[in-house]
Amino acid sequence: MKKIIEGFTQQLAHALKVGEAIDIVRPGSDIRNVLIAGMGGSGIGANLVESLTFGRVPIPITVSKGYNIPQFVSPHTLFIACSYSGNSEETLAAVQKAMLKRAHVICITSGGRLLEIAKEYNLVFIQVPGGSPNSRGQVGYMMISLLHALYHTNLIGAAYMKETENAIEYLNRGEKAIQSEAELISKKLRGKLPIIYCDERLRAMAVRFQHQINENAKQLAHVNTFPEMNHNELAGWRYPETILQHSQVVYLYSDHDHERAEKRMEICREIFEKKSNPIIDIVAEGASLLEQYYYLIHLTDWISYYLAKENGVDPDAVEAIDFLKSELAKLK
Repeated sequence: MKKIIEGFTQQLAHALKVGEAIDIVRPGSDIRNVLIAGMGGSGIGANLVESLTFGRVPIPITVSKGYNIPQFVSPHTLFIACSYSGNSEETLAAVQKAMLKRAHVICITSGGRLLEIAKEYNLVFIQVPGGSPNSRGQVGYMMISLLHALYHTNLIGAAYMKETENAIEYLNRGEKAIQSEAELISKKLRGKLPIIYCDERLRAMAVRFQHQINENAKQLAHVNTFPEMNHNELAGWRYPETILQHSQVVYLYSDHDHERAEKRMEICREIFEKKSNPIIDIVAEGASLLEQYYYLIHLTDWISYYLAKENGVDPDAVEAIDFLKSELAKLK
């Protein structure tokens, strides 16, 4: 896991090169909606791209996480199946249903059954490098492959390429500072329940952070967003007092946050700190939203790695998930 995090910028650079070789024929019918299917570490890239393109693409982009697909899927749907291993049973089930609906299908994978299906049925596919034991460390490949797919189907422009190059340079320059900040934050999260709050625009990023804490540090975490949490969860900041005392609120900020959401966050700061600990503020850096996402991914990945060290656990191993998969396999 340490090597994967250290190699994040190299992964981004290689993902751009993979995209140069892509030859995607434009869909014959007009695309009226996009559905991206993916689970876990493969699926979070879809959530990040959905957030990044919000308000910038004139048709709906939806992320599906399960065996089924929405009724709206049709020949006018661009369906993108994301599975790093190519063997996620939920995504395989979803792609079969999308094919029956005659959707325009693109598969993003390193191999496995999904690649076999793509070749067997002459589907468009983007093959990313394989060999990694986990998909969560391949988020750069999955994100950029998705952006390539949207670009080659004329849904977004090419700005993401230059923004990725800028982010690579920025992260490489600031690597030592990023690691130092991550290590300090990890010490504050040890023995606490991280409660991650942000503007709705950063929800996918907060969920990615939560997943990394779960899988790498083997620690629970909670996510909610402003302004939605002000309409329900805020009232729950009274009990149980013991859990609140052992919680640690983390605010994620971007200069793309809504100004009213930031005002809400500042008003609530006093409420949270009376019941818990001083809030940890993490501020995204970068010139564009995509660059800020890369920064937050890299910083929070390091936080989860150092938190694993604080907890004395192996960040690579996910025994509980492996057990679940082995038990499911017996039921086939």
